Amino acid sequence: MLLRKFALIVPLSRSYSAQINRRKWGLEGLPRPRSILDDHDTPVDLSEDDDAVNGVRPNTPPLHMRRPPQKATPQEFKSHKEVIKKNFPGGWAPPRKLSREAMEGVRQMHRLEPEKFTTPFLAEKFKISPEAVRRILKSKWQPPREKILKVAEREREEKMEYRSLKQVRERIEARAARASKKAGSKFDRLKFA
Repeated sequence: MLLRKFALIVPLSRSYSAQINRRKWGLEGLPRPRSILDDHDTPVDLSEDDDAVNGVRPNTPPLHMRRPPQKATPQEFKSHKEVIKKNFPGGWAPPRKLSREAMEGVRQMHRLEPEKFTTPFLAEKFKISPEAVRRILKSKWQPPREKILKVAEREREEKMEYRSLKQVRERIEARAARASKKAGSKFDRLKFA
């Protein structure tokens, strides 16, 4: 049964395809467009492709209307590097360093309002050089997760140690105060005759 249906479908598809080939597809009343392959006499104008071949992009504004690039060009990068070498001949060694939390604070402030929290403003508030702020904003480095956990554990231990030392110091001071009160009580009763 299945074979009979398949056998009927194949001849039907052949007859449809034969009709498609015989029939000319086009819009009635409109002439068929000429093919490029049929026309051997007319020269083909490829001047519009010259720009693509020469690397000119369409709809590109002229040079005087273009904005400067967001990233530094090689010449700007080279000149900045020379200025840094001139200003810091021994390499970059800032006199004051910020903690990781402070650096993250600088980044967040600049990210929230770059117009208000400019590099000079942040440098003045954090009492570091503008070059240090620029480097902080530029860097994306984060310590590995293991190191962050290790530092957090060490800070927690230091806090606990500080608290215990503070409690011991307070106890000693309280004992000394009580002892001085007892010793001082004998001399507080002076009698004038």
